[in-house]
Amino acid sequence: MLGTFLITWREALEAALIVGILLTYLDRIGQRRHFRYVYHGILWAVAASVGFAYLSSFVSLFFEDSGKELFDAGIMLVATGVLTYMVVWMHHSARELKGEIQTRTDQAVSKGKLWAIAVLAFVGVFREGIETVLFLWGLFLQGGGLLTTSILVSGGLLGIGVAVLMAWLFFKGFGHLDLRVFFKITGILLLFIAAGLAASAAGKLVQAEILSPIVYEVWDTSWLLDQHGLIGSVLAGLFGYRSNPSLLEVLVYSLYFPLVILWLRRERHDLAQ
Repeated sequence: MLGTFLITWREALEAALIVGILLTYLDRIGQRRHFRYVYHGILWAVAASVGFAYLSSFVSLFFEDSGKELFDAGIMLVATGVLTYMVVWMHHSARELKGEIQTRTDQAVSKGKLWAIAVLAFVGVFREGIETVLFLWGLFLQGGGLLTTSILVSGGLLGIGVAVLMAWLFFKGFGHLDLRVFFKITGILLLFIAAGLAASAAGKLVQAEILSPIVYEVWDTSWLLDQHGLIGSVLAGLFGYRSNPSLLEVLVYSLYFPLVILWLRRERHDLAQ
């Protein structure tokens, strides 16, 4: 539940901030009558996200045996890539986000293309919706099905509720608060989740006999913390903990962080030029 809460909290907050910036700016320039375009974009984005979740679960039914392992690994790898990109993008682009949204809103109002306001809201919310579906899929598969639908739904609804409340407080007089600390801390936690997803994907590919484990069992800590126990299953679903991992899984997990650091430094170098 902690993983689903963290992911939906972070993703819903980003979506809520985008919507809040749109509504606040429209109100500031005396265009409250155009709020409905924002609401339409939100509704369509939520509907499209639910449709994407249903479609992905429907497609999974066509994969069996080793094909299922491939499907699971593919979902985890896509979730890892998107999650990592999202953290890196937010780290470098959060400062320009508000100005970009306001500029596009001005263009939409001045040119009479009010549908573009709905598109802005739709893209902002739908992007976070797709990311949330992928991440929750990855966590569900990583936990070996130990995460039930009720846990996913309850953790998700709690995360969305807290995110909406935070965004409401932010735009209702607490705009001086710096959310960068929040995004930095959650970004670090999400990178650990992404590393676990990548390692779990490697494990699935080993099970499908596509990759070699190099060494089947590097250590066995099941006597101390069994991954199928209460605490172990939580760590397995959240951070990809394995009590007896293969060497390939250990290498993938360990190499993930240096690669992300190099990516962050390269992005910072490109921005400085």
